[in-house]
This record gives sequence, C-alpha cells and structure tokens, in this order.
Amino acid sequence: MKIKETLRIFRMCFNMKRLTVFIGAAILCGFVMFVILSLKPEKQATAENVNIQVAGMPVSVRSIKPEVHSAVVKSFGEVVPRWKTTIKAQVDGQILFLSDKLRVGNIVKKGDLLAQIEKSDLEMQVAEAKNRLAAAKVVLLREEREASQAHRNWEQSKIKGKPESPLVLHKPQLEAAQSELGAAQAALARAKTLLRYTDVRAPFDGVIMQSMVNRGETIFIGGEIAVIYDMDTVEIGVHLDADQWALLPESFGNASVRLYSPRRKYSWSAGVVRESRHLNRDSRLRTIFLQVKHPLEQTPPLLPGTFVEAEITGRKISDLWSIPEPALTKQGLVWFVDSENRLRPKRLESVFYGEGIVCMRGPFDMEKPLRVAVSPNSSFVSGLKIKPITAKEGNK
Repeated sequence: MKIKETLRIFRMCFNMKRLTVFIGAAILCGFVMFVILSLKPEKQATAENVNIQVAGMPVSVRSIKPEVHSAVVKSFGEVVPRWKTTIKAQVDGQILFLSDKLRVGNIVKKGDLLAQIEKSDLEMQVAEAKNRLAAAKVVLLREEREASQAHRNWEQSKIKGKPESPLVLHKPQLEAAQSELGAAQAALARAKTLLRYTDVRAPFDGVIMQSMVNRGETIFIGGEIAVIYDMDTVEIGVHLDADQWALLPESFGNASVRLYSPRRKYSWSAGVVRESRHLNRDSRLRTIFLQVKHPLEQTPPLLPGTFVEAEITGRKISDLWSIPEPALTKQGLVWFVDSENRLRPKRLESVFYGEGIVCMRGPFDMEKPLRVAVSPNSSFVSGLKIKPITAKEGNK
C-alpha cells in the first residue's frame, strides 16, 4: 500500500511539472511576439513624426479677402395653383352627358362644357315663370287703365279734397300689379339661371385634377363634380426667420428669384408678389409669396405639388469673407494659416450660404488677405506647422 501511494504522489508531481513548463513556454513566446510586432511600427511612427515636424503637414489652402457680396436667402416651399376650385352641382338631376375633357390631367378652357344634368323640370319652371310674367303684365295694364279712369272720374266730380281711401284712385291695386310684375320677372330670371346650371362649364382655364361623377348618376345640389386647378399662375410660399428677412432688399421688385428642383437639376425664374403681415403661430416665421406665370410653358413644366428650393438675391453687404463651405467645421470653426505657416482657429459669424461658399463677418484683427485651410480634419491643433498647398478657386 505504501508503494502504491508513493507512485501516485510521484505521478502527480510529474504532471504539475509538465504543466508549469508549458505555461512558462507560452508566456515566453507571447513576450517575444509582442517585442517583434511593436518594435518596427514604433520606428516608422517616429520617422513620420520627424518628417512632419520638419516639413509640415501638407494642407490645401486658399487666399481670401473681404468683398461686397449680394446676400442669398434660401428656403423651401411647395408649388400650388393660385386658384383651385371644386365644381359643385347647382341643381338636382340625373347626369346625362360627361365630356371627355372631364378626365384627370386634361387641360380645359374657361366655358368648356364638362357635363350636362337633366333639364326637363327646369324647362317647365321657365315656362311657368314666363306664363306668370305674361299674366302679371296683363294685370298691370288693366290696373293702369283703371287708375287712369279713376283719376279722370275724381276730377270730373269736382269734389274738393282727397278721397277717403286710396282705393278710390286704384293706387294700391296699381302698386300690387307692379310688384307682381317684378316678382314674375325675378322668378323667370331665376328659372333661366337654374336652367343654365344644368350645363356644367369650366370656370377658368385650368387642369382637371379630379373627377367624381359618372354618367347616369343622380346628383343633388352641392354634390361634387370635379376639382380644377388654375394653371395660368402658380405660387410658392416660403417661410423666413428674422435674420433671413433682414437680408431681403428694401424693394421686392429688385429681388431676383430662382427656383431649383430637389437635386438642382432644373431651375425656373420667379418673382416676389407679396408678403404676409403676420408670423406663423407654430413656427414663428414670416412668409413671402413667389409667383411663376404660365408654369406649363416652362422648360420643364413646373407642376403643382413640386417641392422646390428658392434662392432670393438680397441686398448687398460689404466686408464679407467668402469661405469655401468645407472649410467650416461642424463646431463652427475656420482654420486660418498665419505668416509662419501655422494653423490658427477662429470662430466667425455666418451671414448666409451661397453656392458652395459661406459668407462670414470678420476677422478684422487678422492680416489681409487671409489663407484658409480648405479641408480641415480632426488632427488639426492650434499652432500646428503645415506645408501650404495652394488650392484652385474652383475646388471646394
């Protein structure tokens, strides 16, 4: 038993020794690999840092100077027709005729016949109104003759004073006959108007945007027949804040306006027609209204519902620095290059954005003209030595 116990203890010690040797070998290999991998990059990084410190980081720069710029006010808006009308039935009846023009997308002219409603009942009303008018005229003629005869009889009677009742001279009877004639004339005019309403016509030149009836249907007064948009003129309402409003010219007639499609592939000329006289309750912005005439004749046609970006040329402002838009960081900093080719950050006041540029005020405490880093990056720090590379004016 003692021999077996001794052997078991010996085997345990032998296994622990092997495990210790294995762990030690693994640690040694890991250390050697760490030294090999870290030694070479450290030498390369040191060499790169030395080169940058000696020659400077290559940075694209552009020279700028203060100039006079016309402000550009940008905002977005939707193209809407100046007039859009829902045509409704003015009389009851069955729809007997629908024009082929009463289809979505068709262009119609003012007065074009779009639909016809059954008119026999209204023709009867016109005939009855004519008959009433004829009868009223006969009654009036009779009363005029009776009144004239009554006046002659009264004068021949030599009775002094006035009659005890106006009925003696037929004055009330004559007034009633005249009133009945007027009522009959008005009834005839109304009946003729209702008869005309059976012909549904386009109220102005426009485009059919929606048709809501079918032939053979019975429609009642107020029933919707079609929606028509005026395509002679479209309008765009754009909303501006107080700072943007301050950039507009004193006279809107001097403002040049250009509209752009969402990807700026197409553009249209527009004009300012009016302004709102209040602030929007929700956005606290003020609206200016733009107008384009004959939108369907534009190239390409400017259709209602188009979402456009409006650029309004505002008043001229002096002493503005035109800086490439990529030169302005997300933090609102602009990196300038001093006479020793070192970077100096400045925070400027943006006035407006142009086509690829930002027009800003200041800095008046820096030398003129100035050099600005066109494409700053996260490695920029104040005082960093750089190697300026002059950027061409067209590069952004």
